[in-house]
Amino acid sequence: MSALSKTATDQTALKLTQLERGYKFSHSVIGESMLRTSELQVLLHGLIDTLLAKGITTEAELFTAMQIVRDELAKRDELDWQRAMIRKDATEDNKPVAEVDCKGRLHLCKSACCKLDFALSVLELEAAEIKWDLGRPYFIRHDSGGYCTHLDWATGGCTVYEKRPGVCRNYSCSKDERIWLDFDNMKLNHEWIDANLSGISELVLTDVFMHDRTQLQAAAEQEPSTNEVSP
Repeated sequence: MSALSKTATDQTALKLTQLERGYKFSHSVIGESMLRTSELQVLLHGLIDTLLAKGITTEAELFTAMQIVRDELAKRDELDWQRAMIRKDATEDNKPVAEVDCKGRLHLCKSACCKLDFALSVLELEAAEIKWDLGRPYFIRHDSGGYCTHLDWATGGCTVYEKRPGVCRNYSCSKDERIWLDFDNMKLNHEWIDANLSGISELVLTDVFMHDRTQLQAAAEQEPSTNEVSP
């Protein structure tokens, strides 16, 4: 084996080792998080039942407080968290319905198909050749302009063409009405493209605190007291 081949083999082995370590870390963190979430769920339910039983608060007050927190988290985009997604391909080989002269259409479509979003498969992840979005596991990674990170800007081609995802291998825009209103006459669907392929989903970084307690306090002061004990 030549020194060059050995280096390439060592690099591949290192990538697979890091991928395996990443999976083990993720699984251990998920398991620990699920355990802690279960304990917190038990504690929270017990606490709420105790507060209600002692008349310290009411269901109406709890629902009001929950809605305030929910609205605030929604404004900060902290409610719509993406789950890790892995693509499961069909058993049959879905080949493109038609060959497309991509070079003859690039001046119009601007590689719109390279903005489409999809998750990678297990085999693609294990091959460690295709980059996935660190903020949305395991979707194909896009750059700041919304294009696939593997797009060759100079040629409009794919830098991992021989090892491109199965979705790309089996895709043809000839029947995709999201891209073309009229494929034969090269009439692009600008409305759908502008509305759905304008950028990428940003990774949301949360603040240290969970919610603004001043809003809860203000709401509590506005609520009429129903916790007075009858003589």
